[in-house]
Amino acid sequence: MGPLLQRTGNQKRGENRRRLRWALAGALAVLAAVLAPAYLWRSDLSRLGREISAVVLNHAYFAVREIKVRGGTKVGGSEIVTMAGLSHGMRIWDIDPVVIENKVAKHPWVKRVIVRREFPHRVVIEVEERGARAILVLGRLYYVDADGFVFKEVDESERVDLPLLTGLRHEDLMAEPQSTRMKIQEVLRLGELAEAAALVLSEVRFLSEGGVVLYPMDYPVALHMGWGDWERKLQRLEQVLALWQGRENRLAALNVNFSDQVVARLREG
Repeated sequence: MGPLLQRTGNQKRGENRRRLRWALAGALAVLAAVLAPAYLWRSDLSRLGREISAVVLNHAYFAVREIKVRGGTKVGGSEIVTMAGLSHGMRIWDIDPVVIENKVAKHPWVKRVIVRREFPHRVVIEVEERGARAILVLGRLYYVDADGFVFKEVDESERVDLPLLTGLRHEDLMAEPQSTRMKIQEVLRLGELAEAAALVLSEVRFLSEGGVVLYPMDYPVALHMGWGDWERKLQRLEQVLALWQGRENRLAALNVNFSDQVVARLREG
């Protein structure tokens, strides 16, 4: 009986394993039957999505029809559009605002630029231009803005009725650009204070030993200002000039770079 029972048990275990294998095979077949259509459907759906995307991207509804340039006076709108590389009919999707901003910002008069795509078919370019506040003399003439930034050589057709900044060297701008810009900014502030005191300047000369000399527009007097403390010095200067009113042509120079006095130098003869 022992061997017979053992054979019977082995046969049952073999049958169980065969049934299990058939069951697994059947399950895999069912799973394949279910997933295959889903995969094909997903592939078709993905292809359909690409086709729809291509239709939308290339549709004439999204072609550029209007290009607006705002804020530019020194630089013409057509010039900015040309620099930007824009044209009517191009796809609005192909326009990269950052790339266009970098292109337009290369123009010397452009201080800041913002480009926007307004769907479906408009592009807006907003430009902030630099304002020339003075002219720096470095062999040639260069415009300077309110930030002390030397941004452009003056063309023959452009205005030159601005205060001249003299005495600086090209080497100063190259070796110490930041400190030189700060000096120019400070002198521009001095020019504003002087103008508020009815003293319009034709030239500001930087001295190699430090300090500046002002040359007014109305009379040929060299005003030695030293450096800093502009408000107090201008107030004292205003008082002295009031005493010499009508006789300014007799003055060659005034030096207000002293704490307790103003030194005057008269013209000879």
